[in-house]
Amino acid sequence: MSAFTYRSYGLTVQSDLALPELTPTRPGGAIDVTVRIGAVPERLEQPTGRGVLYEANAEAFLLRMAGVARYLVSSGRDIVIEPAEGSTQDDIRVFLVGSCFGALLHQRKMLVLHAAAIRVDRGAVLFAGQSGAGKSTLLSAMLERGHPMMVDDVCGVVMADGRPQVLPGYPRTRLWADSAARLDIATDELPRTRPSLEKFERQVPAQFWDTEAPLHCLYVLTSSNEAEIKIDLLPRVDAFSTVLFNTYRRQFVEGLEMGVDHFTLASTVATSTTIKRVVRPAAGFDITGLADMIEADIERS
Repeated sequence: MSAFTYRSYGLTVQSDLALPELTPTRPGGAIDVTVRIGAVPERLEQPTGRGVLYEANAEAFLLRMAGVARYLVSSGRDIVIEPAEGSTQDDIRVFLVGSCFGALLHQRKMLVLHAAAIRVDRGAVLFAGQSGAGKSTLLSAMLERGHPMMVDDVCGVVMADGRPQVLPGYPRTRLWADSAARLDIATDELPRTRPSLEKFERQVPAQFWDTEAPLHCLYVLTSSNEAEIKIDLLPRVDAFSTVLFNTYRRQFVEGLEMGVDHFTLASTVATSTTIKRVVRPAAGFDITGLADMIEADIERS
């Protein structure tokens, strides 16, 4: 029997592994997702999508991380992990709570966005953008200002009561060393995401919003050579493509055969949500000034 029980994305997760990123909950009641150690095939039968590290079909997603583990995610309910010899649980969890949870949420027909989220009075505010755009840095700045977080990186959105709702993930954010220094956050006692990275894991359970919230606004972070920070409302004609582009691991969607469901959810979010583009200087931007501008914009919206 699995030893650990957690709550994440509105799901009860029973796991053979300790998952300190997630919120513990008492055993009992229905289990939505199981995480267990076991044998994982090297290939899927009849994959409909594949990349260098993964294969997928309508029922399963297979991830192969050399030197770490193979992972099999099935039907949005089951994750099996076959660790590589000499791998650490820290390394195994990096890909479990990232790509594997992302694939599992896709399988459960959620809209999965590459975004961080905070909770404000009007609902959930999302910060999306390519890797390196500053999502986690902005999230940490918002935490320092007292805004509770809902998720960092893998954001699940569902429809409820006729509108998009953001699900709480888990109370952990990641921060690069230079971003931590910019925010005056000490990293001396924070664990690294991986030993070779200057990226740190920060648990913030006291600043975590643990219930779903209506999607209020989506800010898409970009950079340019201009010196000023700008926030512009995206026209509806651009909103849909922006949601698609900021889908978490969007290359998984076709192989998982989730295209129709994904298209429908993305269209609903694009037509019902205020989406804004935030353009900040590519180098040396002022995170305090950026957070000030977004806070003020949230108050006006």
